[in-house]
Amino acid sequence: MGLTLYSKLIHKRKDGTIMEPVRWGVLGCAKIAIERVIPAMPDANVTTLSAVASRSLEKAQRVAETFDVPRAYGSYDELLADPEIEAVYIPLPNGLHAEWSIKALRAGKHVLCEKPLTMDAAEAREVQAVRDETGLYCLEAFAYRFNPVVAKAFEIAQSGVLGDLRFMHTVSTFLMEQPYDPTNVRLRADIGGGALYDMGCYAINAQRMLADREPRSAWAAMTWSDRFDVDMSGTAVLDFGGDLRGTIQWGFNAPYGGPFSVVGEEGRLTGTYGWGPPAGEPAMVLETEGEVEEVFVEPANDYTGEVQDLSEGIRGIAEPAYAWEPLDANMRVIDACYRSYRTGEAETV
Repeated sequence: MGLTLYSKLIHKRKDGTIMEPVRWGVLGCAKIAIERVIPAMPDANVTTLSAVASRSLEKAQRVAETFDVPRAYGSYDELLADPEIEAVYIPLPNGLHAEWSIKALRAGKHVLCEKPLTMDAAEAREVQAVRDETGLYCLEAFAYRFNPVVAKAFEIAQSGVLGDLRFMHTVSTFLMEQPYDPTNVRLRADIGGGALYDMGCYAINAQRMLADREPRSAWAAMTWSDRFDVDMSGTAVLDFGGDLRGTIQWGFNAPYGGPFSVVGEEGRLTGTYGWGPPAGEPAMVLETEGEVEEVFVEPANDYTGEVQDLSEGIRGIAEPAYAWEPLDANMRVIDACYRSYRTGEAETV
């Protein structure tokens, strides 16, 4: 994979002039960056990866060499000081997201930060204030939303074909290898570990998008690890008002994903394979007025989509799809779920 791949995807304006690609930096060499996001960047329109940073210069250099990235830095601050970098992707541990998102914005960089954006809603509002002050983009990296299956599910749920929505169910899990590794960032309470932060945030976000409105309250039950002081799995009921409720499941205790369903007064949408159907299988089944329709959707790379979305926003090609979203919206639900676990009562979002 050569540098030319990161520079060839340029955009032509209507007058025929060439639009330069957005110059990206990656702030941290986490597994998701190395295995998912960086390999997806070559196919993103108006995007070029110009620099990577790590607390270890040697690690940054290895990643830069692997992907033919021009510059490697041994600190995050050095990358933010690079005047050529226009946007940064932040895949750091959860507890560092707010700090480095704010630093990046204040350094004049647009931000795509891994989920969850912060540790709580109050932190998210701090990030949002700096975003608004600087006039730069700051987006939460829910790559799954750029999966065509997800986009189609959102479209169907919001189209009215199901009638008034009454029930939703979403699942986000993966099976963590045992014996548990205490150095695993997902299990370290001091830097934002826990299954709700790591996996439940997806299930919550999906229901907010499917419902096209925010829940009013949340009730949650969790399996808590006294050893690690984090939740290992959980279930929650979200009340969206108007007789619409959703159940969500998350955890480190089952293979990745799970089926989803959306039920309305006039129909039902079911995704047997979750957001990732096997090749040749229907992505969803839509049942309305006694008719059953299998919905097929062509796959696409989620990570390419989320990077391209921000790059095109920066270049003014199209507004980022979720730039409208309040940065504290998902965190308010997560906060309510944790409060509910502690009080045993439904908590206002």
